[in-house]
Amino acid sequence: MKMIKYIVGLFIVATLSFTSCSDFLDVESRNTQTTDTFYKTEGQADQALTGIYHDLLPMSLYSLMLSEVRSDNTYKENDGAQRDFSSIGRFEKNIANLSVLSNAWDDYYKLVSDANTFLEKVEKISFANEDIKKQYMAEVHFLRALAYFDLVRYWEHIPIVTKTISQAEALALPQSEAKEVYEQVIIPDLEFACANLNNSPKNYLGKAVEGHATQIAAKALLGRVYLTMAGFPLNDGSKKDLARSLFKEVIDYADANKKYWAKDSEEWKRIWISDNDNKYHIFEIQYQNGGLGLGNQMLFEACPSLYSAYTIVRIFGNHIYCERRLSEEFQKIYNEKMDARCLATIDTTKFVNTDGATPIKYTGDDFFIKFLEHKMKRSQLGYSDIDNSIVDVKDWPINHPIIRLEDVMLMYAEIVGPTTEGLNMVNRIRTRAGMDAIPACSDAEFQKYVERERRLELAFEGIRWHDLVRHNNLQAIRDMYTRYATNEETGQVNADILAFAQNVKDNMYIYPIPEAQMKVKEGLYKQNEAYK
Repeated sequence: MKMIKYIVGLFIVATLSFTSCSDFLDVESRNTQTTDTFYKTEGQADQALTGIYHDLLPMSLYSLMLSEVRSDNTYKENDGAQRDFSSIGRFEKNIANLSVLSNAWDDYYKLVSDANTFLEKVEKISFANEDIKKQYMAEVHFLRALAYFDLVRYWEHIPIVTKTISQAEALALPQSEAKEVYEQVIIPDLEFACANLNNSPKNYLGKAVEGHATQIAAKALLGRVYLTMAGFPLNDGSKKDLARSLFKEVIDYADANKKYWAKDSEEWKRIWISDNDNKYHIFEIQYQNGGLGLGNQMLFEACPSLYSAYTIVRIFGNHIYCERRLSEEFQKIYNEKMDARCLATIDTTKFVNTDGATPIKYTGDDFFIKFLEHKMKRSQLGYSDIDNSIVDVKDWPINHPIIRLEDVMLMYAEIVGPTTEGLNMVNRIRTRAGMDAIPACSDAEFQKYVERERRLELAFEGIRWHDLVRHNNLQAIRDMYTRYATNEETGQVNADILAFAQNVKDNMYIYPIPEAQMKVKEGLYKQNEAYK
């Protein structure tokens, strides 16, 4: 077995699979062709671009497993099985061999490799409309930046490759520091995207396309990159003003064009129905059911086993529950009103059973249904049942948000503080959810409101873990496990659960380099400190 199999994505792959599409997800399989014979026409460039967007398909699963599960939004019950999500959520030290870490590394670098090949090959293709060529190139710069952004946040010390390279070059490519990744790849890629994308993308035939990167998406992502750099571990405060300016542009564009905003709580609930894909999110990963291999596989891993009253599609049964304080915050009564986002985000019915099925194991905790289009949810909102169109456990159609307007609004509020603009951003989101507007307050109080709204509004979207890291607040996770370890009625402490809190070390804000990568070449990589 060749060593090079472990370094997927760090050099040009000999063959690529492409798809033909009349729409972004209307695909028809093509025979595999070599990159040398394939990249000849505008149409082939278009097919290759679709292929790179398809590289995003596994990313919703990594948003769940590497971000949401790691955070204090979720409690992971010990069900006696050795599963990746349990080891990740409990901050176990010896996790470098977990398949989800290896798969994520490979999939992100596959996107990088495909992007590098595209940028080199398409540069040589003549387009009838050169603006479309620039747009295609800018979309791929955006996607490569997105891949590197996750790579650097999950592993920090990673190799940089921005061109197709040989096996020998790959085996000599060292890790780079996080600052280098940001400055040499992520920021330049997004600056190129901002300069060359527009907000009405078209294909080479002049047809409008959905689900592709736009200029506003690039500005929003670049703003998030700057705010991330301003926080832990880089702590580069100079980036805050750059982020603020970009966020303001995004918000002004959305308001002027009446885009990305659900006007009230009833409309907000419909954001999480696949019929409304590409309407409310600034950028989202595209999924489609019907057995095309383009479904959202995250749902299969995200929920406990469910009765057929929810769905006839088998759910794997991972015990990933909504953390109790978060659940209580959702259900808290404010002036005789509960947060309107609650029942569209978590299931509080204690597992509805109307079919006489054998009861499943249940801990008393609520679970997330935000992306689960179960039968009752769709019916209550006036949509038809889609269960029969889902052919397997990984065939769910709901898109996964990467950037939402509400995320941008709250990041902007965090920067500008309790100013008129900051209060307006937070209160637009709160009042839509049925909460009272917050009054003028100190910055410390205001930041608590911002944190609350980010946690509730963006729950289960893979945001919370990155917020905790950015604020250097892993203590929140220790506190969660300490609470769960203590029986509220008896005061007795469960030593096994308390040990999870003790597992959380300050330098575990990143993951271990996957074991397979460490074995590529002796001494090529250094393991991240917490996992040595």
